[in-house]
Amino acid sequence: MKPTLWGRNEQSGFSMLTSSTISSEQPADTLPLLAEYLHTRLGAPPLRPPVAVSFDVDDTLIDTNTSLAHGVRAGSQLAATLTARIDPVELIDAYHAAFGIQWEHPAATGAHSLHELRRSVWHTALRSVGVTLGNSDLDRLVHTCAAAQLAMIEPNPELRSLLRALTDLMPAAVCSNGPRASIQQKLNKAALTEFVTAIICGPDSGLAKPDPGPFRACSRALNVNPTRCLHIGDSWQADVRGAQAAGLVPIWISRQPAPTPPQPLAVPRYPTVTHAIRDLLQLMSPATTPRTTAS
Repeated sequence: MKPTLWGRNEQSGFSMLTSSTISSEQPADTLPLLAEYLHTRLGAPPLRPPVAVSFDVDDTLIDTNTSLAHGVRAGSQLAATLTARIDPVELIDAYHAAFGIQWEHPAATGAHSLHELRRSVWHTALRSVGVTLGNSDLDRLVHTCAAAQLAMIEPNPELRSLLRALTDLMPAAVCSNGPRASIQQKLNKAALTEFVTAIICGPDSGLAKPDPGPFRACSRALNVNPTRCLHIGDSWQADVRGAQAAGLVPIWISRQPAPTPPQPLAVPRYPTVTHAIRDLLQLMSPATTPRTTAS
């Protein structure tokens, strides 16, 4: 028996869909699982208004893991030309160690701008490998890394098309632990800013995901009850657990095969955000789901 799913059309408000409507590009079992999950969390039909969605940015909407690696490599190669005492591979490891601490807790660095925060990360990384650079060289390092990172971020036509269709049906926000200036730069470079109603960044309030604060700020900005707000993100702890603690309805983006989290919860899991949005559109309004051509 085919699963009964709910979509929406202009004439009747909602209509039944069957598994035959699922795009061949989607993993075969995701749409029925998402429909059942949202039915349980939101009622039937699950996506009746008011409903809204928030997105994580880094490695959810934008593949920043790849772009950051490119930027750090460029910065480390420049540093190696400034002093022979630097091993670029060692500096890359040192950068990521410093980044993991300072980017998550920017207030502790005393930085008052995105540039100062980036300088602090590089300064800490350099000191850990026994090197101190002058201010002008450190600034060159920061600019080289940032420019190389942003150069790797490009608009994704498929994602833009899907977000345009989704935000015609529900408002969207982003909820990130990154500094606002950095998040805004990435959204602008990826041409995604136009789809976002609100940008909630942890450093603005001093609260970082998985604290419920940023998630609840998202639902307030979107003018919906937290229980009517979806959250789509790639971190099991920060995005999935955090959203659940705040009362939101999480969807997990897991780009690489990953072990089942401890004490797993029934949360839909997708390899990319485009897969997740495509299923949401199928549930809401099948006629508006953008078609993509298989490569």
